[in-house]
Amino acid sequence: MPVYLTFYDGIDCIGGNKFLLEADDTALLLDFGTNFGAEGLFFDEFLRPRSITGLCDLLDLGLLPPLRGIYRKDLELPERAWWERIKSRPFYRELEAHGVLLSHAHIDHSGYISFLDRDIPVYTGLTTAVIAKAMQDTTRSGFERETCYIAPREIKDGLLQTTHWKKAPYEQRRYVIMDAGEVNPHAADFWAMSGSSRAIDPCPLETCRTAEVQVGNLLVKRWPVDHSIPGAGAFGIRTSVGWIIYTGDMRLHGRRAADTRTFMQEAARLEPFVLICEGTHPETETPVTEDEVYTRAAETVRQAEGLVIADFGPRNIERLLSFLRAAGEAGRRLVVTLKDAYLLEALHAAGEPDVPSPLEDEGFALYVEAKTRRDVWEKVLIERYQERCRDRVVTAHDVSRNQGDYVLCFSYYDLHELIDIQPSGGTYIYSSSEAFNEEMHMDLDRLRNWISHFNLRLAGDPGDREGRGREPGFHASGHIHGPGLVELVETIKPRVLIPVHTENRRFFKKHFAGKLRLLFPGPGETIQLDGSLLNVG
Repeated sequence: MPVYLTFYDGIDCIGGNKFLLEADDTALLLDFGTNFGAEGLFFDEFLRPRSITGLCDLLDLGLLPPLRGIYRKDLELPERAWWERIKSRPFYRELEAHGVLLSHAHIDHSGYISFLDRDIPVYTGLTTAVIAKAMQDTTRSGFERETCYIAPREIKDGLLQTTHWKKAPYEQRRYVIMDAGEVNPHAADFWAMSGSSRAIDPCPLETCRTAEVQVGNLLVKRWPVDHSIPGAGAFGIRTSVGWIIYTGDMRLHGRRAADTRTFMQEAARLEPFVLICEGTHPETETPVTEDEVYTRAAETVRQAEGLVIADFGPRNIERLLSFLRAAGEAGRRLVVTLKDAYLLEALHAAGEPDVPSPLEDEGFALYVEAKTRRDVWEKVLIERYQERCRDRVVTAHDVSRNQGDYVLCFSYYDLHELIDIQPSGGTYIYSSSEAFNEEMHMDLDRLRNWISHFNLRLAGDPGDREGRGREPGFHASGHIHGPGLVELVETIKPRVLIPVHTENRRFFKKHFAGKLRLLFPGPGETIQLDGSLLNVG
């Protein structure tokens, strides 16, 4: 029986992974993420896809694959006959999908799940499910971020609108947890809890009790791997032509590198036919490790006078815990935003190892910004902290009076709070990735203006547009480096290698051409997996 792989996105670019595996009368989506680069060709922060037309904008612009049958029916406008227009597009077809294999919760892998039929089950780990829900609970992005539950739409005057919150509850998606054992009650309660005034019609988390599950006629295995977000996983799918391995995103230089190596060894024992492998940073020879970042951060915090601000990627829990430790060693508290505290509480409830509760850990303080209106989840969180640890609930006024007592977990989007805090000098630690497009460089230019205005010292300088002036050691990439990629492929020994999530074909050609079958599919290209692929090239 033929086995096919189709690559709708996530090739020759970073992120936006949307791959389709069809084998043995079963169709699986391997991630279904947002391609920020492709979206940026048409949209920006203020020009967004129209929710009143549902799928139409994204289908018309080619941002969603033209696969009729996999998307939410409540996001279609039948009278506009959009599918009739889309039928003429390349790669149009009708499809029944049996599941989504979600590698991790980063939006470039998970974001467009929002548009899929909610009855298509999402197979992932508990930590990824919890992070995805926490992200949705604390985000106001509407129909573009409905990865765990949806607000049903209805047609009125020929356009889509969200049903009134009193009329219809959120409808939860099917998530199947591929971890050993039962989901603990705290995680189950969090999953069923609404973060807003609209109730949730809960769909309880389903459990496999093992790291493998039968989906249709395919056996699917999942392994935990190391990445910059907790809960990342790789998948193996047993098909009639052999095993297909999909790495998702991973690395070998984080604190859970042993997980990645265990995956490599176990995948090798399956003698896979195909390895679909990420290649974000193959040019990196010797990556900065998370332990090295901690060392630099701790030294900087220890020597700093006045306020310290730590700027790092959202949901990078390892980095947050490094700053928690550094702050404690310097006699400071780590101040987290409401979103950070909400996520940490959720992960703690789910039993994520080594993640403390900010409510219980004296090393944390909760920052409450001034707002005229708060969402339900914010109100509940603040009330709980004020009841249990009022002395660790702080405002801009509190931080301003005792600037040497804190390390603030702020990012670019929190900079306006500095106007209320009024730092009297201090240190801004930039512990995030370097800019890789012009928009990010413009954000960094604005960040520098804020830092200069408040006379802060910049540690971890990301450098200029030509890469000059970067101060190394303050950021560890979430992606596997070049020698690690070679080790990965040489350990697993696939017969066919398909690099994705990469802009660097040259690296793969240099190291693997002539040693195995190396394929670089084009957008929308379908590859039939059979013996003819095994000719080395």
